[in-house]
Amino acid sequence: MATSRNLKLVVVLALTAGLGPITIHVILPVLPEIQRVFTATSAVTQLTLTLGVLAMAVSTIFYGPAADRFGRKPVLLIGLMLFILGSVVCIWSPNVETLIFGRLVQAIGGASGMVVARATIRDMFSREESARMIGQVMSIVVISPIISPVIGGFIVQFAGWQYIFILTAVMGLVTLTFALPNIRETRVANAQTSRLVDTFRAFPSLLRDPAFVAYAGYAGCGMGVFMVVAGGVPFLMADVFQRSPAAFGMFFMMMSGSFLIGTVISSRITLRVGLDRMIQIGSTGSMVAALFVPALFLADVQSPWAIFIPGIIMGIFHGLAMPNAQAGAVSVNPQVAGSASGLTMFLQMTIGAAFGQAAGMLPHDSGLPIAILIGLAGFGGFAVYNGRKFLFRE
Repeated sequence: MATSRNLKLVVVLALTAGLGPITIHVILPVLPEIQRVFTATSAVTQLTLTLGVLAMAVSTIFYGPAADRFGRKPVLLIGLMLFILGSVVCIWSPNVETLIFGRLVQAIGGASGMVVARATIRDMFSREESARMIGQVMSIVVISPIISPVIGGFIVQFAGWQYIFILTAVMGLVTLTFALPNIRETRVANAQTSRLVDTFRAFPSLLRDPAFVAYAGYAGCGMGVFMVVAGGVPFLMADVFQRSPAAFGMFFMMMSGSFLIGTVISSRITLRVGLDRMIQIGSTGSMVAALFVPALFLADVQSPWAIFIPGIIMGIFHGLAMPNAQAGAVSVNPQVAGSASGLTMFLQMTIGAAFGQAAGMLPHDSGLPIAILIGLAGFGGFAVYNGRKFLFRE
C-alpha cells in the first residue's frame, strides 16, 4: 500500500514539477520562426527563453518562503493560474514584446510546481530517501524536455507557433484539475517559518553553508550545459548545419533521454552508493564529456553529432548527480526546506540563464564558441562541487 501511495505521489508531483521544464523546452525549436515572424534579432528572440528562465528563478525566491509560511497547496494554486494566464497572453501576442511578457507570466507560474514538489518530498522523507524520490520524480519530469522540443518542432512545421501555447494552456488546466486535488498539505509550522520575513532570513545562513553552495552550484552548472545547447544550438542547426527545427528536437530528445536513464539509475542505487558519492561520479563524468565537445570542434569535426554524442554521455552523468544535488541542498536545514528549495532553484536557473543568454549572443557562423561554452559549464559543475573538499577539507 505504501508503495502504491508513493507511486501516486511521484506521478502527481511530476505533473506539477514538469510545467517549468515544459515552459523552457517547448519553445526551443520555435525560436528561429519567432525571429522570422516578428523580424527580431536572435538576441531579442533569445529573451523569450532566458528572461523566462530568469523570471522562473526570481519567483522561486518568493515561492520557497511563501510555501514555508502559507503552505504548499496555496502557492501551487496561484502558480497554476498564472501559468494558464501567461499561456493565453502568448497565444494572442501581436509583437515580440507582448510574447516576452506572456512568457514571463507563464514562467513565474510554472516555477511554483518545481518548488512545491521538492519541498513536499523533503517534508515526507529522509535525506537519502528524498534523493531517491526526487530521482523518481525527475525520471518522469525529464520526459517533458525529451518530447516537448520534438512536439514543438512538428507543431511549428505543420501548424503555427501559437499552437505551442495552446498546448501549454491545456496542460495547465489539466494539472489544475487533476493534480492539485491529489496533493495534501505537508507543511508543519515551526518557529523559523512563523512569519514570512523569518523565512527570508534563512537565505544568508544557507548561502554561508559550503555544502549548500556546492549542491546548488552543481545544479546551476548542470542546467547551464542544457541551456547552452537550448539557447545556441537551434541557431547552429539552422544556420551552420542546415537542419530543420524538427531535427533539433530529435537531437535534443536523445540528450534528454540519456538524462532520463541517469535519473532512473540514480533512483535505484543512491541508497546503496550514497548521495555525495553519486554527485562525485556524476560531476566527474559530465565534465570529461563536456570537454570533449570543444576538442572535437578544434579537431574540425563540424557536425551536430560533435555536440550531441558527448551530450548524451553528459546527460547520463548529470542524471546520476542532479537528483542528489537537489536533495542535498534541501536537506541542509529541513526546517526551511521550502526556502532551500526556492533558493536552489533560483541559483540553478540564474546560472543556467546566464549560460543560455551567452549562447544566444555568441556568433552562430561556427560551432566552436558554443562548444567552448559547453566545456566551461561542464568544468564549472565539477569545480564548484569538488572544490569545497579542498577549500574546507571535508
